[in-house]
Amino acid sequence: MSDIFIQIVLAIFGLFFFGTGVMSFMRPAAFAEKLSLAALHRSGEVEIRAQYGGFFFAAGLSQLVAFAGLVAQSAAFIIALVIFGGLILGRLGSLMFDSKGEALIPMIRNLFWIDGVGTVLAVTGLYLIGR
Repeated sequence: MSDIFIQIVLAIFGLFFFGTGVMSFMRPAAFAEKLSLAALHRSGEVEIRAQYGGFFFAAGLSQLVAFAGLVAQSAAFIIALVIFGGLILGRLGSLMFDSKGEALIPMIRNLFWIDGVGTVLAVTGLYLIGR
């Protein structure tokens, strides 16, 4: 049963990371806008493509090659834990700063959940592999 869980989670992580990478690479300005960011001019688009497109595309590949058995599954879960764990720590840490009464947009609120669940799933996958 744990092998099925591990395979499903690696596939979900891979598709999520890969999809994020492709979307941000193909439409950087639209992707940035969904996050309340702005890709100013060509330089901004290059940076969105690098920071989100290239990074998440590579992260997706790291999950899918483990799903295919080409690298250790534990390595893929460590990569996912670094990404999701780092993001949720940053998001939670940002709550300590003055919000000026502004609410978060729905996309950012959803990312709290996505990153939190991703962190839990990555830790669970590592635990199951180590058993």
